[in-house]
Amino acid sequence: MIRSLQSRLSIGLTISIVALLFALWLAVSFTIRHVAEDFVAARLQHDAEDLLSILQITDDGIVVDHNRISSVYLHPFSGHYYRIQHADKSLRSRSLWDEVITTPQLGVGEIREDHISGPQQQPLLLWQGGYQKRGREITISVAEDVSHIDEDTIEFMQWYSAATLVATIILIIAQLVILRRSLKPLELVRHEITLLEKGETRSLSEDVPSEVRPLVSEFNRLLAVMSQRLQRSRNATGNLAHALKTPLALLTRLIDNEALTHTPQLQQELLESVSRIQQLMERELRRAQLAGKAIAGQQFDFGEELPALLDTLRHIYQDKGIMIDMEISDDAHLSADREDLLELLGNLLDNACKWATSRVRLTVADKPGIVICVEDDGPGCDDESIQRLTQRGTRIDEAVDGHGLGLSIVHDIVSAYSGSLTFSRSELGGLAVKITMA
Repeated sequence: MIRSLQSRLSIGLTISIVALLFALWLAVSFTIRHVAEDFVAARLQHDAEDLLSILQITDDGIVVDHNRISSVYLHPFSGHYYRIQHADKSLRSRSLWDEVITTPQLGVGEIREDHISGPQQQPLLLWQGGYQKRGREITISVAEDVSHIDEDTIEFMQWYSAATLVATIILIIAQLVILRRSLKPLELVRHEITLLEKGETRSLSEDVPSEVRPLVSEFNRLLAVMSQRLQRSRNATGNLAHALKTPLALLTRLIDNEALTHTPQLQQELLESVSRIQQLMERELRRAQLAGKAIAGQQFDFGEELPALLDTLRHIYQDKGIMIDMEISDDAHLSADREDLLELLGNLLDNACKWATSRVRLTVADKPGIVICVEDDGPGCDDESIQRLTQRGTRIDEAVDGHGLGLSIVHDIVSAYSGSLTFSRSELGGLAVKITMA
């Protein structure tokens, strides 16, 4: 099944042009031969009437004055022949020599045309008419060699076929050019959609043909609605976070009340529950704020965004003297929400700096697709813990102590962008986290 609109139109128009010109070729071929034969038949009728005018009927038969006959009927096998029939008598032209043309006898007023084979296998056009002269019924048959018509018709059709072929090629090329120009606005729309996917534009141009403009306008409206919904969602989750922080802080102060000091076990359980609620709330709020692939027109530039993030981390962990190495491929860009990617990289790098002894390495490669790798020289994880981390569906905050909520948020962001997340041992000695995104 052909899905390309341009291909469908091209094939349909090409078939139409070829069929039309072929039908025209057949019509011209038939018409040319028919006109030529009509011209010859008219001339033969004229010759038959001339023969009738000079025909003399006597008691001995029928006589024609050869001095008044065209010379073409006198030369043997000249290609022009006649035969006159009266009762059981007949008269034929000298051009027939000793050949005989068999023709039927017609009634008065009858006319007949036919193609026959004449002397020396000449193709003849035969015209016959039934007349009456002096009360006698006479049939005059006149024939002419039409081989020259066949030759002229073939020559003309050869030239006409060549001209038709050239015209067909020109028309096909012309319709392809016209079709391509007509569909060029659709190519521009497709190009803009690609730019939109890459984050290089935020909407489609509506300078398109009227047939496509409603679709483009609706597409732009949906983009705007999706962006507004995401913004409202983020504002709502932010408001919810602020609204819940005060009650949780109050609960924490109540737990520290002297009334609970006499029950330290209960106090500890309450503190752990409140802390757990805070973690779950933060995790779900972060998850609700993920843009994922729903938002188009946004692009994250690693080379532009990462230096500021690394400077912040170096300042936070300056007491540990952490050295953060960064290696980013040229033109490393990803169509993704800026806040999502900063959250992802911030959690990965913060976790690596937290557990690193002295060194963290960040690598961003374009393969194609973006491959992010964060490594540290800390204690890392044993093989069993790494295996649990890579299992699909494992809650990361429960899988390994010390990697907590940060890696859980990383997992949620990677899932939102249909990426892959793997854990392994780093060459530096600690944990290596590798993320692949298309």
